[in-house]
Amino acid sequence: MSLPPPVYPPSYGPALPPPRPAPSGPAWVGFAVLAGLLLAAAVAVTGLLFFGMLFAGDSCGTSAGTGRFCDDSGAWMLVAMFGPTVTLLAAVVTVVLGVVWARRPWTSLALGTLVYATGPAVALFTVFG
Repeated sequence: MSLPPPVYPPSYGPALPPPRPAPSGPAWVGFAVLAGLLLAAAVAVTGLLFFGMLFAGDSCGTSAGTGRFCDDSGAWMLVAMFGPTVTLLAAVVTVVLGVVWARRPWTSLALGTLVYATGPAVALFTVFG
């Protein structure tokens, strides 16, 4: 005589909440279009800042250079040059994780925009003091 198989999952404890539905419809299309436009604008701003930071150190021998940016180590030049690129990558990761894991596309897009905005702000603050 054999016993019946156990019931899985066990019937005790609270049940797991149902998963959130995947985003679809016109709101999802609007999110994708807006995210694409913001990404294109961020890539353009990052490229222009990177190009501008290549030549920002030229003023370090004159009175126009700021003390923090023109120190001897060159660390602040690297922060100003690569900061927007790093924050762009961090913003993309923030938005993708927010959409995939949390299923909160609009919240993650707003958070990703704020994450990206810190990069150009730090770069411009570094150069112009």
